[in-house]
Amino acid sequence: MRDERIDERIDHRIDEQRRVVVGVDHDRSSVVALRCAAEEARRSGAVLVVVATWSPFGGEVAERTYPCPELDASQRSAAQRLLDSACRLAELPEDVVVERRVERGPLGPVLVALADGRADLLVIGLRFRQAFGRLRSTVDRYCRRHAAAPVLVVPPHWEAPAVPALAA
Repeated sequence: MRDERIDERIDHRIDEQRRVVVGVDHDRSSVVALRCAAEEARRSGAVLVVVATWSPFGGEVAERTYPCPELDASQRSAAQRLLDSACRLAELPEDVVVERRVERGPLGPVLVALADGRADLLVIGLRFRQAFGRLRSTVDRYCRRHAAAPVLVVPPHWEAPAVPALAA
């Protein structure tokens, strides 16, 4: 079931431009997924949409009870720095059109809401779970269960394939 509150905040597009949507967070696997997504966007001529999310300090309930715009701005700013850092670490290719987005909400539902077109591809990094990891919900599990677009799950040790040089 999709979260209608997040769907309302995401601008839905009318065109069918192919997009590769990828989310970044503090885990190394998100940078690996970003590299893979950039390679897929380059290969297919798609727009690369890189997303970082933020949530109000203390959660949505605390925000409704005690709103604090200064803390919200701080959280949003931290998400923007994370997004910029991930893009820098991924060394995105120059020939790929990149759209950077900072959205409010949990990463999984935001990614699912953004990757809503038939021509979209959602790329997520796979995390190896430690003990009791199966008991808690993860972004990759959420996206695989709820995404309308195809989902590409990238293992944490993925490397871009070497492209052979063309003979002259």
